[in-house]
Amino acid sequence: MRDQRVEHEAAARRAVSFITERATEPITVADMADAAGYSPFHFTRLFADRVRVTPNRFLAGVRFHRAKQLLLAGDDPVVDICHEVGFSSPGTFTRRFREEVGVAPSALRHLADVLSVSTPAPFTIYPDGITEADLDAGLPDPSTGLLGTVDGTVHLPPGLGAGPGLEPLVWIGFYPTPSPTGLPITGILRFGEGSFRLPLLASARWLLATAVPATAEPQDHLANPRPAVGIHPQPLTGTATVRLTLAPAAPWQFPLLSALPALVPEHHHFLRRTS
Repeated sequence: MRDQRVEHEAAARRAVSFITERATEPITVADMADAAGYSPFHFTRLFADRVRVTPNRFLAGVRFHRAKQLLLAGDDPVVDICHEVGFSSPGTFTRRFREEVGVAPSALRHLADVLSVSTPAPFTIYPDGITEADLDAGLPDPSTGLLGTVDGTVHLPPGLGAGPGLEPLVWIGFYPTPSPTGLPITGILRFGEGSFRLPLLASARWLLATAVPATAEPQDHLANPRPAVGIHPQPLTGTATVRLTLAPAAPWQFPLLSALPALVPEHHHFLRRTS
């Protein structure tokens, strides 16, 4: 059984390498399965089991992450970037980009401009109808979808800090799936490692975190090729105490697509107009 798990892991990684190298081409699941050495049926199952998304979902993630990098690297028109990353319809590309990243392509560029002159301050996002008193009580509330309160600590990899007074920015949030797409339903931004408290909703039970150095460039905030990330291994079901330890993302992990600085309260007005 262990040998089979090792082989499935190796096959999934072969497929990820193939997808990453050929993402802008019109590749199919059959092509990916062939690269992995399995039939399409068995390949799709083992890939989803190991990577937590389907092969086509991973392909789309790689394409949108590449699109983010191109948007931030220059001023090429969105239509050109759409075609360069393997999409044929600019309208479909823009709609799906907004869904996957959390903001429209133009808004992503605006966020980069803002980050070039300012650093976000810590804040917490609670859904409407949920207060600090609800978190203190830690009791489920079917009317708001609240399942309980999660208290946790986040720990950073060595070397991420930049020295006294320059604590890294740490984003922590709950997502509907284990893939960091769109924007988290509840979240917090803090400086450096330490404690956090968030409401747990039935609609978003996967806890993910990422961190960037205080001195990071806008591209590192919005399209880091290998960010420090952490994910709770299972979806949470109720009040809990957890520990998240971040580490550099492995090459075979699903890309971090969320444009997390879009959560900063003072950006909301602009983003509503451009998304």
